[in-house]
Parts: sequence; C-alpha cells; structure tokens
Amino acid sequence: MSEISAGTRRLTVNAAFLKDIKDDNRDLKILIDRLRTVTKPRPTAANHWLELVRLLADLRDQLAIHFGLEEAYGYFDLATDADAQMSAAAETLKAEHADLFESCRHLSEAIAGVVTPEGFGDDLGEGQDPELTTAQEKILDRIERFLFQFHRHEESELKLILDALDEDLGGGD
Repeated sequence: MSEISAGTRRLTVNAAFLKDIKDDNRDLKILIDRLRTVTKPRPTAANHWLELVRLLADLRDQLAIHFGLEEAYGYFDLATDADAQMSAAAETLKAEHADLFESCRHLSEAIAGVVTPEGFGDDLGEGQDPELTTAQEKILDRIERFLFQFHRHEESELKLILDALDEDLGGGD
C-alpha cells in the first residue's frame, strides 16, 4: 500500500485494485482499437457486421466494469476533497458514466437490430466490398460519435486525476 499525504488528506492506493484497473483499461483499449479497425474504412464494417454486433456487446459489458472500478476506486473522492472546482468537475464526470453507458447499451441494441441483407457478400467478385445500407451508415456514425465522446470523457478524467495529484503534491499553490 502506498500513500500520498498533504496536510490531513491522504490517498491510500491498493496495489491489487490498481492491477484490476490496469487490466480493465487494457481490455477496453483492445476493444476500442478493434472497433476502430473494423469500422475504418467504412466498407470494412459491412464485411464484419456480425463482429461489430459482438464488439459492441463486449464494449457495453466492459464499460460497466470500467465505470464501476473507477467509481469504487474513489479517485472522484480525492478530487471532491480538493476544492469546489475539482468537486464540480468530478461530479460532472461521474454523471457522464451513466449517460455513456446508456449510449453504448442503445448502440449495442440498435446494431443487433440492423440485419445485413441476405446473401451479403456471397455474390461479390474478388476485391469488391459490399455497400452499406442507410441503417448501417447511421449506426457507424453513432459509433464514431460515441467513441469521440468516450475519448473526450477519458481525457477529462485523466486531467482531473493529474490536477488532484498535483494539488496533493503541493504544485497547485
């Protein structure tokens, strides 16, 4: 167990719990990287639609774990104790967890409902890609927006953690 002290505030870090968070982050990164690979360029997605259905279901499940670990770990509590501005930022970011999870859940349900045309890809010549349906294009747009929002959220969390640690170490004076 390691500790960071600043006045009466103290952050205790459980090494085993940090390993869980590290493993979760690795798994989440792998899922997101695979999603990006399968959706760019767009025609690739048409060839891997069933994989996209599975990937979004896996992402939904992984986000539940990810957000649960972040909230249980308590780095939000660290930021909340710091000052009013950090407390407000922490509350905003914590509230985004539910919104992001629900967005991913809806995406997972929506993509499972978009069925590929019968015979999709069966009668294509070598090197030809199937064309995406309008419904598939809309889902891919939603995936792209979700991944952007999630990335922005994670960047904001990282900034909050770094700001809180900087203040703990006396750099915020």
